[in-house]
Amino acid sequence: MSGDSRQGGHWFEQTQPPHRRLQGPRLFKILSIIRRFAGPQARRELGLSDFEWRVMSQVGDRAPMSLNELAAVSSHDKGQLSRGVKRLVEAGLLVRESRRGERGVFISPTDEGRKVFDQLVRLAFRQNEALIAGLTAEELEIFTRVLDKLEANATALLASEPDRCEPDLPKPAPAKARVGA
Repeated sequence: MSGDSRQGGHWFEQTQPPHRRLQGPRLFKILSIIRRFAGPQARRELGLSDFEWRVMSQVGDRAPMSLNELAAVSSHDKGQLSRGVKRLVEAGLLVRESRRGERGVFISPTDEGRKVFDQLVRLAFRQNEALIAGLTAEELEIFTRVLDKLEANATALLASEPDRCEPDLPKPAPAKARVGA
């Protein structure tokens, strides 16, 4: 089968029965669409780039946090994050500080950064209401349970992957070589 959408869709959209279709590509597509409408709104309303609003949302929700923790939850490169955090510190939205008795630097929002985070939260709720428009409470309840199961399955798959690079999950012990093999 061709991946040409002019012939009725991609091969993974044509799998039969429909419940056996690949869900990952659809989830990526939805996430991409959400990012494409969320980013411009954050830029327009708050003056933040796509990357900056994602950093602000993570730090605002979990502060204080280290750069390593931020890298783990955001799936961004530490170098890119360090440069982004530096810009946000220079803009007066974040502060980097050492904590007595602890290694490393911790990132937290300033008072102005907390206000921006509160605006991000309000924006996220408005976007969410638009996204779920037309869905019933029952559909949302089922959807939430389905997402919970998908997330649990994805987490289990990631945990079983020996070559994963997420710093927040321990790597499994290597398989022991069989004697006499």
